[in-house]
Amino acid sequence: MRIRTQCRRCGLPWKGRLETGARELRCPGCGDLRAVAGEGWSEDRVEVCPLCGCRHLYRQRDIDRALGCGLVVLGAALVPWTFGLSLIACGLADLWLYRRLRLAVVCYRCDAVYRDAAPLPRQGDFDLLKHDVVKYGKTWNDEAAPET
Repeated sequence: MRIRTQCRRCGLPWKGRLETGARELRCPGCGDLRAVAGEGWSEDRVEVCPLCGCRHLYRQRDIDRALGCGLVVLGAALVPWTFGLSLIACGLADLWLYRRLRLAVVCYRCDAVYRDAAPLPRQGDFDLLKHDVVKYGKTWNDEAAPET
């Protein structure tokens, strides 16, 4: 399974391949080893993040963000000569890409992206509240609120 993650030691974002039976991943920048859990995932599904053990995962379209931003910039740059039709054309190209791209599974805690994994039914779309609770440990406790 193809994976995109970030090294905890040097901060380098990198892409790799996670094979069944793998016990560790090595950062190509600094050589730091990252442990890989043996259970909760296979080549085509992820129930538990193999890198951090988090059970909270979501799905998203597997698009290169630079390509999406490039389409918007191209459409906006051509507006004076196309009288705005370039924005419509780039919007249609973006819609075509959106419908053709596969889904990827992403971990809320470590932001690892699993590209070849099919999302499970409980892995819904991104939820900002769940992200803040899982990643940053936020709570909304009434007792902790300051009095006015």
